[in-house]
Amino acid sequence: MKTDKELYKLFSSCPQLLFEAANFKPDDKYSMVSITFKEFERRTDGLLEPVSDDKPVYLVEFQAYWDNTVYHRLIMEMAAYGKENPKRDIRGILVFTNKNLDLKTLPWHELTKSDKNIFKVVYLETFLDDLEKKNPDHPLVSTFKPYREKDKKILKQKARHWYHNINSSSLPKPVKESFETVFTRWMQERFVNLSYKEVTQMFVKLTPLEETRSYKELVTLGEKSGEKKAAGKIVARIMAKKFDTKIQRISPRLRPLQTKDIMDLGDSLLAMNTFEDALRWINERKKVIQGT
Repeated sequence: MKTDKELYKLFSSCPQLLFEAANFKPDDKYSMVSITFKEFERRTDGLLEPVSDDKPVYLVEFQAYWDNTVYHRLIMEMAAYGKENPKRDIRGILVFTNKNLDLKTLPWHELTKSDKNIFKVVYLETFLDDLEKKNPDHPLVSTFKPYREKDKKILKQKARHWYHNINSSSLPKPVKESFETVFTRWMQERFVNLSYKEVTQMFVKLTPLEETRSYKELVTLGEKSGEKKAAGKIVARIMAKKFDTKIQRISPRLRPLQTKDIMDLGDSLLAMNTFEDALRWINERKKVIQGT
């Protein structure tokens, strides 16, 4: 299953959870961004930047598969960042999804023994297990269930409960939306043979889109003539209102779709939490169209 983008989305929305997983409290507030090292021609998995320039920065690497170069890679990124920012205090956090992936590469693993938090290693499975023992309904624990739960029957049975834990949590709205998006993505990956709507119906109680005026207009168009242009305008209007964005950002993205695709999109919108979810749906449908 995909992890890098999902882990970045989770921990960039709530960096304090990553520090909690690393078992220390920073002396400042942090935000996570991703930067590109031109000499390596690659982007970092994450860079934790403090509000104050005199506090440490943390290069972050997420690792979900066996790789005997991951320590070297993170050290190289730390050195490259230090070369460009010689006055900064630079540190590293290496996040393994599973403890068995950690080869404890020398000499770099010795840095983890420092009491100054110079180089921290996180075992995500262990952290989540411990967190679940303390708080079984923690939103981060629930978000990872589609990734960690092996039994699909249990996933189907408990998905609504886990999603509710996220949705009803006290997390700020942007953080909550990020968690919901990642939960949805991982559910889709676990049930690849089902449509977006079929997957989301496992955990989201939908308000029937068919009851809205815009959708009724859309259905009428489809029944009468299947006019693609008019259908596109209506769906773009629904999306603009739902995701608080401009129609001009949406309309060009709908042009490659057929009338049926546009209507399917309209039918799936209420299950989507963010504009990013809609774009992902559109891009996946474009791939299907191009493959036919």
